[in-house]
Amino acid sequence: MKKKAAVYLQSLQNAYSSICGLMMVVTNQEDDRLTQPSGLSEEFGDVLKFAGNSLKNAIPNILTKVKDIQKPIVYETSSGFKLLIAPVVTKQFRPYFILAGILVDENTKEWVEGMVYQSKPLEEHKLWERFLCGARVFTAEHIKRILNQMEELAEIMGMVLEREQDEDHYAYKLQLMNLVRLMDSTSPTWLQGVLTIFNRVMGLEFTGYAANDLDGELFRVTETVGLNEDNAMLGASFYPGEGYLGQVGLTKQMGYWEKSDRDPRASFFTMRGIKPKVIICYPIKYDNQLFGVLFGGSSILPEISEQLADMGMLVANQISSALYALNNEIITERRRIRIGIFQELAQDAVVIKELDTFLQILVKSIHQQIDSTFLCLLLYQQRGGGMDIYTPFKDQADGYSAYAANVEATYFADDRPGVAMLRRPIKRQWEGRSLLEFPIALEHRLLGVIAVHFENERKMKESTMFLNAIHFLVITKMQLETVTVPLTQTAIFNLLHDNLLIWNPEAYNKSAKAKELTVGFLRELNRPNDEVELIGNASVLTEYDPALLTKYFGETPLVIVLRQYQSCREGRSDKERTGIEPYEFLGTVLLIMVWYLEKGGRDWKVTLPVPVKESILRPAELYLSSLAPGAREPRLEIRVQLTAREEEILAHVMHGLNNKEIAEKLFISAHTVKNHITKIYEKLGVSGRVQAISQMYQGPSPEPAPKRQSPK
Repeated sequence: MKKKAAVYLQSLQNAYSSICGLMMVVTNQEDDRLTQPSGLSEEFGDVLKFAGNSLKNAIPNILTKVKDIQKPIVYETSSGFKLLIAPVVTKQFRPYFILAGILVDENTKEWVEGMVYQSKPLEEHKLWERFLCGARVFTAEHIKRILNQMEELAEIMGMVLEREQDEDHYAYKLQLMNLVRLMDSTSPTWLQGVLTIFNRVMGLEFTGYAANDLDGELFRVTETVGLNEDNAMLGASFYPGEGYLGQVGLTKQMGYWEKSDRDPRASFFTMRGIKPKVIICYPIKYDNQLFGVLFGGSSILPEISEQLADMGMLVANQISSALYALNNEIITERRRIRIGIFQELAQDAVVIKELDTFLQILVKSIHQQIDSTFLCLLLYQQRGGGMDIYTPFKDQADGYSAYAANVEATYFADDRPGVAMLRRPIKRQWEGRSLLEFPIALEHRLLGVIAVHFENERKMKESTMFLNAIHFLVITKMQLETVTVPLTQTAIFNLLHDNLLIWNPEAYNKSAKAKELTVGFLRELNRPNDEVELIGNASVLTEYDPALLTKYFGETPLVIVLRQYQSCREGRSDKERTGIEPYEFLGTVLLIMVWYLEKGGRDWKVTLPVPVKESILRPAELYLSSLAPGAREPRLEIRVQLTAREEEILAHVMHGLNNKEIAEKLFISAHTVKNHITKIYEKLGVSGRVQAISQMYQGPSPEPAPKRQSPK
């Protein structure tokens, strides 16, 4: 027991002992005392030992006999002396009792004297006579009043013990909840362990988790605690809005219901033999992304306290954070794999000569990454009409032929040039499937489509960037195969740079900043213009494998600089690097600037993967320090003035957001965003996002447009 509570109980006992004029102590059946005796006298111990028992066993023997009492009683010892005993009732603590005494009933005093003379040796008679003369003699009315006072005292002490118990229990539950934070969320048994803790914290009969893998679609129970392993709840499913759990899945708000066994919305449980009187359910969501619902119930508890509901919300939040982190790790890993697949396909586009062979490999790779039930790439035959079909599903040729005919009629008829599809994917229904059609377009000509069926919006959003990048590969391969329109190295460079914005906007932005730093540093050193141009071009292609770039450009200075940069980044020794001037110098400068962007202003120098000559490192350090770390990032030197709203929208465009995402962030309509972007393009003299973003990184930005002065 905490010291504060023990002191309080002792002071209560002392006060009541003084009022009643009796010895008092609070103890249990094993005589583990909560308080020290108040008003203790030697005679008290003598009375308890009267029948020959030791003092150590006397109290346990008495309390064993009265352990089931519910109200204060008068207990008479074998000697005729009496004790008053009151139970201290609590929910969880083992029973405690208040003992008060010793007293003598006025009606039995003479009988007690007789018992002493008969039972005790002659030499002890005078001792007992003194005790009897000093013992309190109470009337029946007086004893009744003391019993009432003891009942009040027992009730107060019970409340003190209950409060301390609740505090200890709350602390225990908080310790349990801390275990959730310490558990390894990558373990296969993690969620089962979390549900077990949730069940104990909430004091429920059962707990479960229903996952929502397909956003906005079916929920399915994947884990349960407190039920048999083969319970009917596992694998059970429900739709948003269906029953108690479906309502939480639909509204994404916590739900709590009492007397739920009388409500038809509990049929999800009752039809499986579970009849909870109380149900509580939490949405497992993070940043408005719903992963599932956490639920629990009990057929015993009549209600769940507000304090427990709040604790349950803390557990739900911890589950949400862990699932969000796991989901991000999975998405990041899939994205990394897709970037690798894209680079492999980019090499295949150069190595594989036949367009048909390349496109068949392409659609198989797409299918491996997206795992769609419907996927094809269609190219329109410009001369004879008809569609070339590429799909991994060779056994469904008839179905894809019918779809190809539909696409030809929809987009390639004489009076339907397909202009609406030139810039963005289109959603269409075809034979009960919701398809997303990605245009394959070049110079305002629609050449074909890539059609994919996605199971849900989440997968569609995740895969769109990858499929936009695939469009670039198809166009590049088709241009490589076109003898009449050969691609120049400048055109290939621009295609590679523009495509980086599609499949990796963060890398695109980093490369633009790296170009600004490298070009600025070389100009600071008065290096030749051809070196300045060379390092600027190399800066925007650092994400590409030099082996791939060799196939596009050959063994050019651009590729040599990037290979030198890659060697430095991989920590190769001086002997393994080219040593060719000025490429070694340019590759080293590029490493320093990229490393500075990745590691930050404090750590870049000490974490460089290779030693750098002082003649390069010192000037670079001075140059970077002159940029005043923490100052605002350099932006475009706009020759025309944009409004504050236009600058705000342009900043979001730079970070790769589409019109809908910008509209949601700024709380305006997508149509308004489109109008602003059109005006921005007109002012900048560009025709698209890629050109606008490229121009943004050509120099520092002016101050925002001044606010209009209100008329006086």
